[in-house]
Amino acid sequence: MKKIVVLLIFFIILALGVITGFTSFLDDAIYSFFASEPFPLLVSLSKIITFLANPEFIVIITLILIFILNTNYKRLFLIINTVISASIIIISKNIFYRPRPLIGQLLLTSYSFPSGHSLIATTYYGFLIYLLKNSNFKNKTKYIGISFLTTLIILISLSRIVLNVHYLTDILAGITLGLIILNILIIIYEKYNKKKKERPLVKTLKYGFEGILYTLKTERNMVIHFLVMTLVLIAGFVFEISFVEWIVCFLLFALVLSLELVNTAIENVVDLVTDEKKLKAKRAKDAAAGAVLVAVIFAVIIGIGIFLPRLLNL
Repeated sequence: MKKIVVLLIFFIILALGVITGFTSFLDDAIYSFFASEPFPLLVSLSKIITFLANPEFIVIITLILIFILNTNYKRLFLIINTVISASIIIISKNIFYRPRPLIGQLLLTSYSFPSGHSLIATTYYGFLIYLLKNSNFKNKTKYIGISFLTTLIILISLSRIVLNVHYLTDILAGITLGLIILNILIIIYEKYNKKKKERPLVKTLKYGFEGILYTLKTERNMVIHFLVMTLVLIAGFVFEISFVEWIVCFLLFALVLSLELVNTAIENVVDLVTDEKKLKAKRAKDAAAGAVLVAVIFAVIIGIGIFLPRLLNL
């Protein structure tokens, strides 16, 4: 908690320095240096580095990490971290209303203080550093990962100065505010984390694919469904069906294939429970097969409605 208080005081000092113009001399001097001196290679590298804190890249990395992280609690906090950071960036920029440097004003329309890229880099990659530090990886792997992510935070922050879209105090404020948010979230995370290790999502997906492959190998109807789906896809491209019709087709694919998988699961469970011919076991299997049949009948009717008019116009 003391760390958060110290960081908060430092942020307030920075904010007061910007509001009063006390830090203008330092900010203007650094901005003028990079704005007047041509550093084409450095600028090109900075454009690549700064992209690593862009919203689109953060979203991509988050989607990947959702599959890699081994608990839903970690996944949830990673998303909460990102959402809160983005919200604080928007709120704080609209509190201080600091215009960007001249070149930055030509490139971006948002305000300058604090630096959003510095803040999101600190909170997002900082949380990954925390998770890595408390992971079961070897110390050497931890050291390399933590060093890389720390360097990344610094480089992303510096890239905003090189690109002339932020002042130095914007960067310092972004990092400071990011550290405040990060430390608060870590305190909450440690307080409520159940420390229950869950099955990695990648393994869950693996089991799902194994179930699909098993059904393809053992169930004739599943093979037929896949062949029909392939023919429908080809016909869709040939007849250039509309976007809405594509959505309808894919929903029907999902419905029929999913019910066939459920049907296979029910058949296997019934066979596992009893080898005897029992009326209730037969009814369970028949009902599951009937569900698939209903979906297939309606899929065929809808398919005829989509493709028959096009066939008649040939």
